[in-house]
Amino acid sequence: MSIKHNLPHVPSAEELISGVRGMYFSIQARSPSVEVGIDRLRRLELKRIKEVRNYLISTFRDVAMGMPFLDSVHPFYRELISLLIDVNEYRHSLGKVAHASKAVASIYRDAVIGIRSAVSREDIVRSRRKFLSRIYDLINDLKPELDYLKYVVSRLDKLPDIDPGIFTIVVAGAPNVGKSSFVRCISSGKPRVAEYPFTTKELHVGHLTVLNDFKIQVIDTPGLLDRPLSERNKIELQAVLALRYLARVIVFILDPTMHSGYSLKEQLNILREVHENINAPMLVLINKVDMASEDDINRTIDGARRVDDSLRFFRTSTINCLGCDNVVDHIVRNYVIPTLLAGGAR
Repeated sequence: MSIKHNLPHVPSAEELISGVRGMYFSIQARSPSVEVGIDRLRRLELKRIKEVRNYLISTFRDVAMGMPFLDSVHPFYRELISLLIDVNEYRHSLGKVAHASKAVASIYRDAVIGIRSAVSREDIVRSRRKFLSRIYDLINDLKPELDYLKYVVSRLDKLPDIDPGIFTIVVAGAPNVGKSSFVRCISSGKPRVAEYPFTTKELHVGHLTVLNDFKIQVIDTPGLLDRPLSERNKIELQAVLALRYLARVIVFILDPTMHSGYSLKEQLNILREVHENINAPMLVLINKVDMASEDDINRTIDGARRVDDSLRFFRTSTINCLGCDNVVDHIVRNYVIPTLLAGGAR
């Protein structure tokens, strides 16, 4: 299930103060007219501070419990989130908001004692003002943490709807080799396609259904460059995470025409790194065959075979989806059906 589901609303400090103020003064006394004035005011103020306490504790708990607990989410999401936010600041903010419920309860208890022991209307009003002042100070003190958690929600809300539990094809390769076009050809995913590198700056997801009702997730990843894993930027690391944690099958795309702007040597180095570091079956697509010469295609296949001579190759042209159905058919026959027979995925 996607981590985006059921993210809480994180109010700003200004929203909370406005909510407290509006709630407090909207509560009116409802009591018999024979009740002594000070007792009537005492009961009204006790009701008001109780409602404020309940409102704030409920709000803080909703935020604290509704945000993802990084230790319990799928490793893919845990590491992806760590690329997007400062995890230490996130944990600090979450902890401070959670602790605020105890602070509200303490402020409330002090106010109850003050109001119940008051001997005059002025004493009650003084206790009310002290209560509201302490509540406003508490909320204002939480402003940086609330603002940061609101920012985190905005980042998480932009994450793709990825389900780590279903059969997933991850499409990888250098920038501009045709990954996005392939995803568009075989699935419902509609990633942006353009003739320049790094059009894909984040993960895009598509789906297709085979064998009547078996759902496959297809992930289009940002392009990888020819450099060690330790030197990869945050855009590339999203692709690495998808390959490492989600891929049941990797479709690696090579461009024999070099129109992508990356040499065959660079592309083969990336292929080798993925093959050596990711434990998942890999299919290699020799793309843009409508533009490539036979010599270009054969040279690309020969180079890939030096990485692993058991790799399976497909000739495709993703600009018009030529050969893409053959790739899907192969995946269904060799990976989906065995998975179904083994009862290993839904």
